[in-house]
Amino acid sequence: MSNPYKTTPEDIQGMPTGIPYIVGNEAAERFSFYGMKSILIVFMTKYLLDATGARDVMSPEDAKIWYHSFNTWVYLFPLAGALLADLVFGKYRTILLLSVVYCVGHGILALDETRSGLFWGLSLIAIGSGGIKPCVSAHVGDQFSLRNAGLLERVFGWFYFSINLGAFSSTILTPILLDRYGPSVAFGIPGVLMGIATLLFWMGRNRFIHIPARPKAVLAELKTPEARRAFISLSILYLYVAMFWALFDQTGSAWVLQAEMMDREFLGIEWLTSQIQALNPIMILVFIPICGFYVYPWLDRLIGLTPMKKISIGLFLTVPAFLLPAWIQFRIQEGEIVNIVWQLMSYVLITAAEVFVSITCLEFSYTQAPKQLKSIVMALFLVSVSAGNLFVAGVNVFIQSPGPIVHHLEVGEYAVNLQVTDGVMEVEHEIQLGVVESLPAASTSSFQPASTSLGNKATVLPGASTNLFATVNAGDSKGKTSYKWSLITMPSGSVDARLAFQNKLYNTLLTDLPGEYVVRFEFQVGDTTVSATKSVIATKTNLPPEVYKTDRQILIAKTEAGIPLDFIAAFDPDSDELEYEWTVTDSEGTNIRVENSMIGAAGATISETEYYLFFAAMMLFTAVAFIPFARNYSGKVYLQDAYPLEEVG
Repeated sequence: MSNPYKTTPEDIQGMPTGIPYIVGNEAAERFSFYGMKSILIVFMTKYLLDATGARDVMSPEDAKIWYHSFNTWVYLFPLAGALLADLVFGKYRTILLLSVVYCVGHGILALDETRSGLFWGLSLIAIGSGGIKPCVSAHVGDQFSLRNAGLLERVFGWFYFSINLGAFSSTILTPILLDRYGPSVAFGIPGVLMGIATLLFWMGRNRFIHIPARPKAVLAELKTPEARRAFISLSILYLYVAMFWALFDQTGSAWVLQAEMMDREFLGIEWLTSQIQALNPIMILVFIPICGFYVYPWLDRLIGLTPMKKISIGLFLTVPAFLLPAWIQFRIQEGEIVNIVWQLMSYVLITAAEVFVSITCLEFSYTQAPKQLKSIVMALFLVSVSAGNLFVAGVNVFIQSPGPIVHHLEVGEYAVNLQVTDGVMEVEHEIQLGVVESLPAASTSSFQPASTSLGNKATVLPGASTNLFATVNAGDSKGKTSYKWSLITMPSGSVDARLAFQNKLYNTLLTDLPGEYVVRFEFQVGDTTVSATKSVIATKTNLPPEVYKTDRQILIAKTEAGIPLDFIAAFDPDSDELEYEWTVTDSEGTNIRVENSMIGAAGATISETEYYLFFAAMMLFTAVAFIPFARNYSGKVYLQDAYPLEEVG
């Protein structure tokens, strides 16, 4: 069957006619992807439901594992997409078919807010988005011949511009949709944009150069010494770049969670946590022309700029981009209220690094790829993103404490006892545990009420101040939101105690005398008002640990995997480190073995500050190790010229 489309680049000096359709498609597709991705962490930690409609949210560590595992698969599937394009369908048909899969994934996310819907929606999006990535990038280069190859750098700049235009607009809009209309609308709108992206790409079919699949030519070129050298050299390059992506992609996970604990008022606006990411794409739009017209020419005159030197500079810029969040987290842990402008400075640094590393590596990968292997090499570049995210997911799995687990419990009654000490005083708490064959069906309403929390009791020295942070969740309530703080209890004789703020998610309590201060926070959304209180004890005396108490029996379904004892937790008002001892006894008083009996409830084993410092150190090591590789790198430039219609071999 003859190919009805053009299969060789036009012999022209100007811009290929299919480029506007590619750029428009990329802007819409990136809107859909980054819009969905921008709200993932918030969705998983605040909105996720179970099959009954009850809240089933994840811990921050679990959410980061899901987020970076999704990124891992998104950037691993390019290998499959590249092979489909080069060996079976060609780039155009591969992009079109996988775009449909992509749209279905968005639809599932919009319609099913459970972990099952999350899994299948993200799986299909990973297949669709990941599969088309190398094909789209290589499809851009396929439109050019040697005669107009000088325009390739400009078009890749436009291509990246369209990516970030879509990313910026969706990162601003989608969190608002989630906040005001819920997950269905917030995930549905990006799905509509993906449908538009697919339509735009189909409309450009008669304008594109369709490089057909040539399995014999691809396999023949894979056997050449030049191809092997290119693959080896680029694969080593991508190992270094993978660490950059390990840090960069945490702007959508760890940095979003950090923003939850910060003063997000900037330019007179209270920003949503997911919206802070929008600074990256808008700065990309600014940095691309600045680097192209000013920074790169200046550096070229100064040091003789090459692609390897650009990437090296970008790797070193990433180090302070993660040291700054470490410093922010340290200040937060010390009880300070930190304005979001400090995190924005981190975005400036990591965006500058992205321009030096990502755009350079994207263009460099295309030019270094042998003619028949463009899609495969672009896929290998994207696998570096996958490897970086896999590393982050692995770190978050490793740092999680498994918590206490009791094994081989039969159906029956048990007593769970927790002894916890802060090194000075010890407290003990017992709760009844019932193990049943299966849990009764939950009877919950599908309506999710608004909620708020101020956290646990705390201590402070008399006369000192302490910072308070509220968390809010509008649930299914709609309308304008407002906050109100009040100091409802204070020691007798207190005259100078006060709260510093009113209409914010944070506050500072100033104490004067020893005693108990009780603060109330009210969160209003529409006609609904919910409140929370927190006790702050001004004292020089150590307070004992406290246990989250419950008087009802806990029911757990029998399982061979072991039952985690995470339904009892303890905290210390003085923030002292706690030591735990868990025991479980049956109705006859027989002690049952508890795994990890000296460990508290599951959580991270390192602080957030140490977490950021670890990644900054890994990035510094990578940047230094990259220098000798960059100095010794040698490669060859390959561009598409006129393809013969018959296959090679």
